[in-house]
Amino acid sequence: MAAKILNLVAGGSLLASGMACSSCFGDELRYPSSRICNRCEGRKVLACSEWMPAVREIDGQTAICAIGDVHGCADLLQEMHAGIAHEFDLISPRAAYCIHLGDLIDRGPESLRALSLAMQGIPGATNCTLIGNHEDRLLQLLRAPDAKMMDRWLANGGAEFFEELSVDPRDGWEGRVSELLGGHTIEWLHSLPLKLQLGDLLFVHAGIDVEVPIDRQTAETLAWIREPWLSSNGPYENNLAVIHGHTPIADVVLGNQHRINLDTGACETGVLSALLIHGSRMKLLQTR
Repeated sequence: MAAKILNLVAGGSLLASGMACSSCFGDELRYPSSRICNRCEGRKVLACSEWMPAVREIDGQTAICAIGDVHGCADLLQEMHAGIAHEFDLISPRAAYCIHLGDLIDRGPESLRALSLAMQGIPGATNCTLIGNHEDRLLQLLRAPDAKMMDRWLANGGAEFFEELSVDPRDGWEGRVSELLGGHTIEWLHSLPLKLQLGDLLFVHAGIDVEVPIDRQTAETLAWIREPWLSSNGPYENNLAVIHGHTPIADVVLGNQHRINLDTGACETGVLSALLIHGSRMKLLQTR
C-alpha cells in the first residue's frame, strides 16, 4: 500500500483547493488539495498522507518521526523539520522524538548544513541521529587512509562532498576536512548510535541480518546491509517493526507490517520522506 499524498505549502499549512496558500495569506487554510499556489511555485513544499493505522502502536501521549536519507539536501531537511515541528504542535504529545536515519552527507550540495540541522534537531523534541554508511566511511577514512575505499567514496557521492568543501581529496585532505567540519561535529559523528529501539519499533540505517539476534547485529550490517535483508518481509525478532533507509525506492510502501523503507533518493528525486507515528496512527510526510 502506497500512501496517498496531499499537498501542503512551505511551513506546514495545508493548501485549500482553488485558493491561495497560507504561505501567502496566513495560516488559516488547512484543507487538503492537489494544487500548489502559483505564487509559491519553485519553493520547497511539504506534503502528507492521511492518517492510517500505525505499523506498531505506541503510547497515545507519544509522537515519533523518522526521517530518511538526506544526502546533502539541506533545504529539504530544513522544510521537513518545520513540518514536523508543526505536526508536533498540532498533536501536543507529552513526549516527541525526531530520528534521522543517517546518510546526511554526500551527493547533494549542502552536506555541512545538513549535519548542522540534524545536530540542532527540532526544539522541544528528543532528537537522535543514527550513523549511516556515508558518515561511517568518512570516519573510517579520517582514521586510516585507504585508496580503494576513497575511490569508492568519490564514485558514490564523495566527490560532491569535497567539492562543497573546496578540498582536493588526493592531497592531504584529512586535516583540512577535520578543520572545516570542526571538532564538535566530528565528536558528534563519533557518538552516533547504530540503532534505536522505542517500544516495538526498531530504527536502523540500512537494515538487519534476520538470522542474528538484534543485540548481536554488527556495525557493518546495521549501516551497510542490502541483501538478503531487502528480500525479507518479516516478521522479525520480538515482532519488531524495522524503520530504515539506505536503499532508494520510488515510493514508500506502508503496507508491510514489519518494515518500512524511507529512503526516496532525495538528491536524485528531490523528495525527502519521513514517517510520523502517534499512538495507534501514522502518516507519511514528504518535502519536495
